[in-house]
Amino acid sequence: MSFGNILGQIMQQGLGGQTGTRGRLQQTADNMDQGDGLQGIFGQLQEALGGAGGPGGAVGGFADRARDFLRQDQVGSLSGAQIGGIGAAAGALLGGGLGGAARGGAMAVLGTLALGALKRAQAAREAGAAGEAAPTLEPGEIRAVTDEDSEKLVLKAMIAAAKADGQIDQAEMQKIIGKISSDQATAAEKQFVLDQMAQPLDVAALAAEARNPAQAAQVYAASILAIHADTDQEKAYLRQLAQALGLAPEAVAQLHQMTGVPA
Repeated sequence: MSFGNILGQIMQQGLGGQTGTRGRLQQTADNMDQGDGLQGIFGQLQEALGGAGGPGGAVGGFADRARDFLRQDQVGSLSGAQIGGIGAAAGALLGGGLGGAARGGAMAVLGTLALGALKRAQAAREAGAAGEAAPTLEPGEIRAVTDEDSEKLVLKAMIAAAKADGQIDQAEMQKIIGKISSDQATAAEKQFVLDQMAQPLDVAALAAEARNPAQAAQVYAASILAIHADTDQEKAYLRQLAQALGLAPEAVAQLHQMTGVPA
């Protein structure tokens, strides 16, 4: 499956224009650069998405391309790393600078959001404040936010949020996926997106597909990046989604804080 390529295209183009998904993803990346421990989580997911023998071949070697981007001069004599770690990699993702690795970049950013929010919420409950050191992720946690099932679920979450938002229709989604070449996604996978756009919105069914807290947090993260969350309808949708996913209020608050989306 290559649903991640479709997800990467959506992240690059944005839902609802420059002030939509694309702008919020860049703001999120900038916020994550300032967050304690988030750089470490991002790095661990980079390795998982680009590691030899792992999912890396399927995501276009995101870790290697991201490292190359961060090492090379991007603006004058400044390297990508000097511009900013996660923010620079996300900028490359949004501008197409990571090429086929956009798929892995999207999953790395969303996975960092999900696991970072859960770890910070847990640390706050246990010690009264989030720790500064990057937590070591368990293999199961990494798989939960990087495997192909997660790609498909996150894609469905963004489509559902777009329908709840009402700012994107099937014709606009057709334009987005129409830019994806046949070697990046099959006709059946593209049709899956359009079929999802046509189906009635079912928050309970979407939430039921999240197998663990990490996937639940990732679904919510993708959803708040996909919509503006500035209308009563959108806010009601997010409240209903968080409840259906069983997310702790602390984790929800962390996700809003990291994305800059009002709670």
